[in-house]
Amino acid sequence: MNRAPWEYLFISFNSTNFAPIYDITWKFAIAMLVLAIVFYNFQGRRLHNYAVFLDLNEWLLWTSVGVFSLLLLYSLFLFDFIFVLPTIVGGAILYLWIRFWHFPPLIRAYEERLARQRYFQRSKTAHPEATIRKRPAATTKRRRR
Repeated sequence: MNRAPWEYLFISFNSTNFAPIYDITWKFAIAMLVLAIVFYNFQGRRLHNYAVFLDLNEWLLWTSVGVFSLLLLYSLFLFDFIFVLPTIVGGAILYLWIRFWHFPPLIRAYEERLARQRYFQRSKTAHPEATIRKRPAATTKRRRR
């Protein structure tokens, strides 16, 4: 049966109509959902002191949960392909935006702030006098009258 390309948007997303990509899509969605959760937990423990990287990982986690859960629902309930295609394309664009446009300036600013803090900490302890504790000034005992 020959169909015009736009007619594929309005048929259900199942293994009969989309045999080459149906199984790959739902298996990939499950695998990526599990991988995103495991990666988030591992990185959360590893980077608990670095707030910007935790924010990046959280954004990636919730994007993964949203996109891959929708793809699983579309596969399970046989939605039309017009819902599946924008979810795949929109999810890919969102991942690229998060990773390459939104967070790099924040990460750069965070690294500069850390470098500045390290520099000032080093400059405070660079002088030998800075490590020597000052004695309190000797108080003179005054006689009471």
